[in-house]
Parts: sequence; C-alpha cells; structure tokens
Amino acid sequence: MIYNFKISKPIQKNNIVVFFLKNYEMNDHTYLNLNEGLSKNKIGIEEYDDVGYRDLLNIKNLSDESLLLLNGEQIIGHKIKQNRVVASTTLIEKNSEAAINVSCGEKNRWSALTNQDISTSDSMFFSRQTIHKQNLSWIQIDNYLDQNGIKSLTKDSSILYKKNKTTVDNIVESFKPEANVIGLALGNHFGVTSLDVFSNPLLFQHYYKKILRSYVLANLSNNKKMINLNEKDVNIFLKNVYVAKKRKIMNLKGQHGEKYSLQSKKIVGNVLYDKAKVVHFTALLKNDLNELPDKNKTRKVA
Repeated sequence: MIYNFKISKPIQKNNIVVFFLKNYEMNDHTYLNLNEGLSKNKIGIEEYDDVGYRDLLNIKNLSDESLLLLNGEQIIGHKIKQNRVVASTTLIEKNSEAAINVSCGEKNRWSALTNQDISTSDSMFFSRQTIHKQNLSWIQIDNYLDQNGIKSLTKDSSILYKKNKTTVDNIVESFKPEANVIGLALGNHFGVTSLDVFSNPLLFQHYYKKILRSYVLANLSNNKKMINLNEKDVNIFLKNVYVAKKRKIMNLKGQHGEKYSLQSKKIVGNVLYDKAKVVHFTALLKNDLNELPDKNKTRKVA
C-alpha cells in the first residue's frame, strides 16, 4: 500500500470537493491503456464465446506492453452484445489473450451488429460502488436516466455522459492538479466518499478526468447542503483503507499482477500490485445503497 501522502487544500465546485494527493515514493512503470489500445488497434475485444456471458469479455492484447484496465471503465459498441463495465482493475500480459470480469451497462440489448464498432467512454461508470451487484446497478442506471430526463430503449449507462457532456466537462475543468499528483479524494454532503491512487503521475493524468466525470455525473441532481471538508477528513478515510481486510482475487488466464479486495466497516474497494508495487487502488464509502462485494460468484448468460 502507499502511505505518507501530501494532501492538497480542498477545491470546491458546486456540491463536489476534490483533494489531490502526492507521494514521492513513486513507481515509474507505464502501461498501455484502453483508449490508446483501441485507437491504435493494439487490442481486440469480443464476447467470451459465441454464446456470450454477461459478466465476461475476452481481451486480446496485441502490443508489447501490459494492458491496464481500470475498474469502472465502460466498454461500448455494437461489436459486443451489450455495453460492459470493467469490474476490477486488471493487468493483461503483453501479446496475450485473457478473459476479464465485467458488469452489464446496457440491460435491454443482447445482440451484436454488423458495424463492429468498439470504444470506451470518456467517463467511468457513475456508480462504481454497485458494479458487482448487477440488479442494484441496473436500478441506479434507471434512476439516473429518469432524473436526467433521458430516454434510452436499451437502458445504456454511457448515454448519461454524452447527454451531459458540456455541463460535466465545464465542472471538471475547475479542478487543476499540480505536477506530481498521483491520486484524488472526492467528497460531497456525505463527506469523503471516493479515493483513487496510482503508482505515478502519468497514470494519474490519464485517468483522473474519467474518474471526476463519473463523480460529477453521480452528483448532478444532488442539491443537498455541503459540509465543510478538510485534509483531516481524507486522513480519516485513508485510515479506513489501511485497516481494511484484504482478500486475494484469483487472476484469470492471461492476467498478471496481484489483485485484492478491500473491506472495512466503512469502505470497500480493491488494489492491484505489479511486482510488489501498487499500480492502482480505489476505495469507496460503504453504505446501504452502494456496497461493492468482493467479486461475482456466478457466471450468467444474459
């Protein structure tokens, strides 16, 4: 785990507070990311087999780098039978093929189309706490679409960002990290509710706007009164991370690194190591509505 953070002063915009985190014991290893891999045709994504399973996708890494997939990234397009959400942060070996665990982000479609388009959203899934509770995740998608007055026949979660892109991006641009930042803590009227930390500033720079966009989306309809947050609140949240019980998650064939689920009385999350160094860890506030179990325990055909 990563310790000894330097925590920034809180930055507030509307009903969101952001803290940026620094740490000078950094790992400079880099990885291929989903955006680059798709844009340069360095990865292939398809259903696990001809039948398809709601909670699995097959990934081909055609590059000479390990591929990093972050929990909450949305994989969208008609090459697959429905849009999916990456369930846990995962590394896929270079020049290899692997299955990954995913969640469904589009419950009313189960068919691929001939145009074979495949991409990733510029926003994470807005309810990362529910990724492994599929029914609760679907309820959240329905609720957020309704709250925003968005009609989607297939109940597509990715459309929420598309419809609110200008508003969301304007808010996200209010938060400017300094150099050498590797993490961010996010808060709302509940207090600090979300934390993401990366092994180095390059990884952070690639992902932080995706994470922020999803948090803004989740709070667009939130008009509850903010509470005053400061660095002490982040440290309290971090203490819950450090005391959390870790349970190892077994890699599927083609994956590498070590993955663990995190769970304490207050938070849930997961952490990914590569050669004993943290690549990414995330922690989310646990509550009755949004609780992240360790993993899917059943494989289901949609």
